[in-house]
Amino acid sequence: MLEKLKNHKSTLIGIEELRKYAVCIPLMPGPDGYQVLFEVRSANIKSQPGDVCFPGGRMEPGETPDETAVRETMEELLVEEKQLRLIGLMDPYLSESGNLVYPYAAVLEDYQGSFGRAEVESVFSVPLSFFLETEPEVYHTAIEVHPGEDFPFERIHGGKNYAWRKGKKKVIFYSCEGRVIWGMTARIMYSFADIYRKEVLEENL
Repeated sequence: MLEKLKNHKSTLIGIEELRKYAVCIPLMPGPDGYQVLFEVRSANIKSQPGDVCFPGGRMEPGETPDETAVRETMEELLVEEKQLRLIGLMDPYLSESGNLVYPYAAVLEDYQGSFGRAEVESVFSVPLSFFLETEPEVYHTAIEVHPGEDFPFERIHGGKNYAWRKGKKKVIFYSCEGRVIWGMTARIMYSFADIYRKEVLEENL
């Protein structure tokens, strides 16, 4: 009977409780190499106004991550599906606040600088070579556990004096020509640059 466990396809415990998102890392081809396109979030939206981000958003019921990435990019950049060619899923990002983000590398063709002003304040691009050659600044923030008032302390050893583990979160910053890219977007970009170096550049050596 236990042999049947060999057929189990593993997943992440608690994945059903996570909020799932997908983003595109838009790569625009040019004579000097690829440019990475970023958005500046509108000051009028509730979530992280003014921050630099990739086009993307929350997955809708029944959507796959790649479908979300394409749909959101089309909506935010006002581009057609034929302008966007997904390359593949890069390393997903799991935040300490319970967000699971699927980043897709994609080639964006014939982009004319359009964007939807409801969510996007502006767009700008940075040469991919900048991220391949530049180490970001690294900082750390503390992460602590704060149980709710209804938590059953009487059921755990130590009660309210239980020694909860503390953690820390790495926060990285890129600064390029007056632009600041930080937080989740910077972590995804840092990961993508590392993947690109290892799987594209080193392979060509």
